[in-house]
Amino acid sequence: MPRVFGIPLIAWIQMVIGAAVVLFMLFKYLTRPKAVKKGEYLIRDVHVIVGDGSEAYHQNVLIRDGMIAKISDQPIGRKNVQIIEGEGKTLMPGLIDSHIHIQGGLNNRSEEESDRFLNETLPQIFRDKILPYGITTIKDLDAPKHFIYKLRQKLASGEITGPELLLVGPNFTAPDGHPANTLGGDNPWARAEMALEVTTPEQVTAGIRELKEAGVDFLKFTYQGGDFWYFDNLLTIQKIDPALMRQIIREGKENGLDATAHVFYYDDVKELLEAGIYGIEHGIVDRDIEPGDDIIRLWKESGARFVPTVNAMTYEKEPTRMGHSIHNLKVLYDAGIPIAMGTDNMFETMGGDVEHKELAYYVEAGLTPMQAIVLATKNGAEHLGIADRKGQVREGMEADLILLDKDPAENIANMQFIERVFLKGKIVFSQKPIQSYDIPDYDYPEDLAAAEYVNADGTQRRELRFERYAGEKLVTQITYHGEEKWSEEEFCLEKNLSSVKWHYLRPSDDTDIRAFRENGSINMSGSFKGKAQDKSFQIGEGLWYQMMDMCFPAFIGSSLDEIVFYSIGTGDNRGAMSLGEFAAKRLGKEEITINGTRFSCEKVSLVLTMFSWAWTGLFWYDEKTGQLVQSGEKKNGKETVDWRLKALTFR
Repeated sequence: MPRVFGIPLIAWIQMVIGAAVVLFMLFKYLTRPKAVKKGEYLIRDVHVIVGDGSEAYHQNVLIRDGMIAKISDQPIGRKNVQIIEGEGKTLMPGLIDSHIHIQGGLNNRSEEESDRFLNETLPQIFRDKILPYGITTIKDLDAPKHFIYKLRQKLASGEITGPELLLVGPNFTAPDGHPANTLGGDNPWARAEMALEVTTPEQVTAGIRELKEAGVDFLKFTYQGGDFWYFDNLLTIQKIDPALMRQIIREGKENGLDATAHVFYYDDVKELLEAGIYGIEHGIVDRDIEPGDDIIRLWKESGARFVPTVNAMTYEKEPTRMGHSIHNLKVLYDAGIPIAMGTDNMFETMGGDVEHKELAYYVEAGLTPMQAIVLATKNGAEHLGIADRKGQVREGMEADLILLDKDPAENIANMQFIERVFLKGKIVFSQKPIQSYDIPDYDYPEDLAAAEYVNADGTQRRELRFERYAGEKLVTQITYHGEEKWSEEEFCLEKNLSSVKWHYLRPSDDTDIRAFRENGSINMSGSFKGKAQDKSFQIGEGLWYQMMDMCFPAFIGSSLDEIVFYSIGTGDNRGAMSLGEFAAKRLGKEEITINGTRFSCEKVSLVLTMFSWAWTGLFWYDEKTGQLVQSGEKKNGKETVDWRLKALTFR
């Protein structure tokens, strides 16, 4: 065997081959494709709404380690990051809601039930109903204390994913004040958990000590008394003693806890401002104030912040409160009062579209869309004392961000077009298509010309006419109040009775609305009660059942037991000119007799998903013709009938 330097040739060959293999493996390692860095994103060429009222175009935004690492109008040379193309899109700060209630004792009557809600239900609510609407920071203004303290811990540890939470703990109130005899009126557990009923200075001091030890962020108390409609119950609530009110504010400040107050009335707001209150919740809703009102001078001198909760006024029995709330918001805004968005949203029963509606109310009050956005971003962060890290799209801020397909600064209704939501740099929502359903074609009975219905007391009736359906897929509905034609609607329908076009005319109050469906959106324009409308609603492949209950014959003809659909409200309630999400469910067969005629019916329930706890509609459909026979509602376990079939007309 030949040798080289005393080493056998075969050994040299083996060493050369081994070295070549090592060099090849090293080369492959060094030139391997680099893995995309987890949690690092570069949004390119995006329009940015900063949050302070300014905006910038064609920006590149780098998100790294949960923060906004860099913003530039020049290319950012960062390798191995996930690229998100932002052309034609808008990036803005996450929404900050400074007045919500996660759990209000409505459906939980014990700590065991509360824990079940916390561990099983709430994570899904955050995932499906809150984060998709861009809500990334919240301040809870009263929830059962053991629930809210546990939730704070689970959010901080990452066990539950949800908005950043600030809280107040139980509210100070008078014995039999709100929330003691409202939310806690028939729920002793909620009353003990949510209310500190105080009558002496010693109780106030002890309460503040308890809340400070619990680590709350603010104090809250109720400063309202007198008659109060709590849902359908008229209650008399007691107001805390003014001396104790002043003590809460004073001792709170001494302990590093600013106090905020639930208040509705002008005189009470004046007392609170004179006492040095930090925050006013709800505000003056018993009268309009004008720019020259002395309370504005007092408010500016006090420096108190305002959280208006206009949407909450839609729940009030007294209809004037909504008008006062909207009017006074604009007056106070123009006066330079610091205002932060709050909604009084109850996450236990509602969803994040409440925040979007609140912003729409601010625009209705006279603010521009951009001004409304500032109230929900920069101003909210300042109100909560977190403006050094939240509320603006700036370098060094936490990456709580919303990426939208449309610009909400142009039209506040564009808030609904959210593509992605970032929470501390992590994507917690990415746009998903709205659910579609395989509903078969429906054909009205060939000789059916019209259907007429009358309400329970005979004061209203409605006629549906089907003569043009076979050729034009057009149905007309006319509603009468007495003998007066109240409204007229035309619906152009798909074969599954989902709407394509809609025209709603109500001359008595200058309402003339037109809407059409195109590219997954409903585009609506016209006038509602004399006020111009220009809105767009994202619906994807979902059902637009604008004829509502008259569309269910198509649903009944399917193999489905339950569907979700969308409809635009036209009444005097909070849903007017908004897109509501509804759920219909088949309940089974039932026999109905009207004026001696017996009908074999399919029974269907209907709920507005946001308020499924508050109202359930009931509908009965004739199996032979598919037409509605009667409708009503179920409340407190009792069924009532509101409308009945008067006649079906055949050609």
